[in-house]
Amino acid sequence: MRITRGALPALAALGLVVGACGGDPERTVSPSASPAPSVSATPEATEVPFAPAAFPVDGTACGTAGYAGTMGRIEATDVRTVRFTLCTPDGAFPARLAHPALAILDATSIARLATDPDDTTLAGTGPYRLDRWIPGENVALARVGKASDIARSPLIVLTWDPDPATRTDALTAATVDGIDAPGPAQLDEIATLPELTVTPRPGMATAFLAFGAGPAFAGTRVRRAIAGALDRTALTESAFPAGSLVPTHLTPCIVPGACGGRAWYEYNAPAANAVLADAAFDLKRTYPLHVPDAPVPGLPDPVGAAQAVKDQLAANLGLRTAIDVMPVAEFRKAVDRGSINGLYLDGIASSVADAGGFLEPLFGDGVRTTPARRATSVSGALEEAAATTDPEARAAAYGRANTAIRSSAVIVPLAHPGAVVSFRSDVEGVLVSPLGIDPLGTSTPGDRPQLVFSQASEPGGAWCGDQPAFDAYRLCGLVYDGLYGFEPGTLVPQPSLAQACTPDAKAKIWTCTLRPAVKFSDGKRVDAGDVLATFVAEWDATGPIRSAGDPGAFAAWDELFGGPLEPGG
Repeated sequence: MRITRGALPALAALGLVVGACGGDPERTVSPSASPAPSVSATPEATEVPFAPAAFPVDGTACGTAGYAGTMGRIEATDVRTVRFTLCTPDGAFPARLAHPALAILDATSIARLATDPDDTTLAGTGPYRLDRWIPGENVALARVGKASDIARSPLIVLTWDPDPATRTDALTAATVDGIDAPGPAQLDEIATLPELTVTPRPGMATAFLAFGAGPAFAGTRVRRAIAGALDRTALTESAFPAGSLVPTHLTPCIVPGACGGRAWYEYNAPAANAVLADAAFDLKRTYPLHVPDAPVPGLPDPVGAAQAVKDQLAANLGLRTAIDVMPVAEFRKAVDRGSINGLYLDGIASSVADAGGFLEPLFGDGVRTTPARRATSVSGALEEAAATTDPEARAAAYGRANTAIRSSAVIVPLAHPGAVVSFRSDVEGVLVSPLGIDPLGTSTPGDRPQLVFSQASEPGGAWCGDQPAFDAYRLCGLVYDGLYGFEPGTLVPQPSLAQACTPDAKAKIWTCTLRPAVKFSDGKRVDAGDVLATFVAEWDATGPIRSAGDPGAFAAWDELFGGPLEPGG
């Protein structure tokens, strides 16, 4: 099908045609019977009485030629109801909705952003509101309403400096209460100062060793032996940042339901040597160890990690390797088509708080890497997880996938790269988020009237829909809410602006009911039209917000839902 820009009259935000849902607000157009979807023009939105609307205005994007996304259609059927039709089953949909990039704005704010992308006066529904923004200096957030468990401090001030040493100097001088990501040298200094504390920030990433094509590592027993010969604790401590964790499973266990099945092999070099000897593995050869020439998600220091792996393989097994540093684009092509030989180091990172965010890119349907071709049973378990919303059934399916990965030993999880934050010792209630949406409002900065936190960079904008950086998420996580959010300091999704989102039997159609009587900080009501306008601003490639964005600005949407909707596919 081809998406065409309709010349239909439009009302409300982002050119959504009133009455697109027809006179029956509960009607859903069947994807199999839908006409070609059309995208309407985008007038400026105003606070007007709610009217049913949808995007695309007719039909569904699913099956459209050239469209690779998973979002099919969004309908605002009544003032408190939004219906999402997906192209494939997705039991992880609530975890996607909790991502900070999907925070909801009022439709009038979306219209303002279309003409002024730098607008910092946007109202939210979170525990704080933007009080002032001094470019290049700081952002001040004032508490909305009375103190609560998530808004203890009446004022939060965000400052920034790219130099971790400068941030640490500000912390030791007590001009700030907390800092993000001190460097190794600064951590050594902080460790000597009792007035400062360090809190790890678990990472949503995994570095791994993989076995490429060719006969040398084709045997499962050989791969298991090499997996057991690596002291991954030593690797994590020596080759990855402070705050990194030793994996028990491929997906970080901070993700709910991700770590079923057996934990990874323990370090046992003598047993590994015996297996290689019994298998007559050729230790006289030197095997290539391929790495990209630049950091990739999940692998922040490819060459440093490769050297640590090389040293351990030589010391623990007598297995010699030669590090081959490849241009990252060439490396990615070779890995994706399964043509890379020998061993290689790679990484995976995900901002989706679900095991599928890690396992699908590595073992899902259509993946042609050598590990995916050798562990063919994993994709079936992933399909089972996607097709159900029952937490126990999903965890069981992911457990089967984990066991299959461990049994085949096609990859070896080496580390979950992480980071740390540091605070003054009298700051109580510190919580961090693996996604950067630190709930700073839970902290009490001694007897001081405000909490000051220093990060690496100035947020690129007030709304996270078009922001890919943690330093922006920290801001918008305090000011805006999505349909779902996370329990503070966890990755457990829970309803936020939504009272609940209920799936159909196939987990393809999700109906979200909004909480009643919720208002933005400027007094405007929250309704289904605002949800629709916010989502379309990120999804519609021809809309004024998405089309004007910098390259990569909507990377979060693309990761969550596979890409934008463009006319003509």
